[in-house]
Amino acid sequence: MSNKNAIIHDLPSKEYRSRPGANASFLKKFAVSPLYAANDDFESSAATDLGEYIHALTIDPASLENFACLPTTGEGSKKARDAWRAEHPDGVLLSPSAMENGKAAAAALKTNRHFNQYMSMPSMKTEVSLFCEHPKYGFPMKARIDMLVQEDDRILIGDVKSYGKPLTKKTLFWDIRDRGYDIQLVHYRRCLQIITNRTPEEMALFFIESETKAHDSAKVMLDEGWLAHAEHRLDEYYRIYADCHESGVFPGFNFGHALTLTLGDNLS
Repeated sequence: MSNKNAIIHDLPSKEYRSRPGANASFLKKFAVSPLYAANDDFESSAATDLGEYIHALTIDPASLENFACLPTTGEGSKKARDAWRAEHPDGVLLSPSAMENGKAAAAALKTNRHFNQYMSMPSMKTEVSLFCEHPKYGFPMKARIDMLVQEDDRILIGDVKSYGKPLTKKTLFWDIRDRGYDIQLVHYRRCLQIITNRTPEEMALFFIESETKAHDSAKVMLDEGWLAHAEHRLDEYYRIYADCHESGVFPGFNFGHALTLTLGDNLS
């Protein structure tokens, strides 16, 4: 393992984010538009805040100190919430209903026997940071894996996904593809291959319904055909990103900005 290739445990998420490197979140946006990926600033929403809270409850309890709950209605509630946000710019403020919903979803996931099998493994580590360089293009890469098992004879990867819909095969099929979860897994795998010269034996997505009372959960694994297709796409993103990274030019369109439409002479 070179000095630039590393697996780091217990690295604060803020420090991970500050380090350079193309990660899965960036590459998923890059697949839409290089300019979008380069210029996008993450903006949280009620859904992402709930997902982060479920994530903290299930695999990252140390981060629970970043969450708080205040009423959303009643006299002075807005002032109190604004004051808290001003004092905790990196914190997440939940409504009482969202916090209860998150607790119920996390409790349901913890009853999933497949999730428990992962979490009970002696070598299980959570929130594991990977840093490496692309072997062909030389640009920095990184990944932050929810659940990583490293044993003498195998490596396992697990990733928790809060899901705002009922779990069905049809919705999962399209959302895994459209949201780039397949790209995320093969990027994780590529980073581990670069660092350890080993290929994970298993990569699992653990879905938990976050917006339904049932809070169903499921372990989902993609077959090698799907992963091979995702790797072909990923290699193309790496190739294009290498050109952008070297030139500093990121073509494409950027969400959230006005579009200029030029019409022909015969259109009005």
